[in-house]
Amino acid sequence: MKMKPPRQAQEWSYFSHRESIGKVLSFPGIRSNKNTHINCGSSARMAGNVCANVDQILRQGRWNSTTIKGAYLTNLPRKLVRSMAGFPTHGRFFHLARAAIDPLASLCKKLFPAIGE
Repeated sequence: MKMKPPRQAQEWSYFSHRESIGKVLSFPGIRSNKNTHINCGSSARMAGNVCANVDQILRQGRWNSTTIKGAYLTNLPRKLVRSMAGFPTHGRFFHLARAAIDPLASLCKKLFPAIGE
């Protein structure tokens, strides 16, 4: 079997980059007017989800504080939201003890009447 040498990396034009991401997003029906920057916002939010602080996220994306707070991060107070959902506000804990409790069968039947059919 003959192996082909890797192709030389070529720089994408802005138009090609925007068009390819637009095609990928449109396939499942996602509409966005921020195709070329969509990964910036998602990477900042993903870093926030694993409890990275704003300074760490700024360094990771090489952003300034105005850009990241205004464009890429949500304005939700993370610690408050995590606390209200029952998660610890420190560290990367995503386990809820209450998730291990099986609900009563009568409650399940009320919520999902087709259970058991």
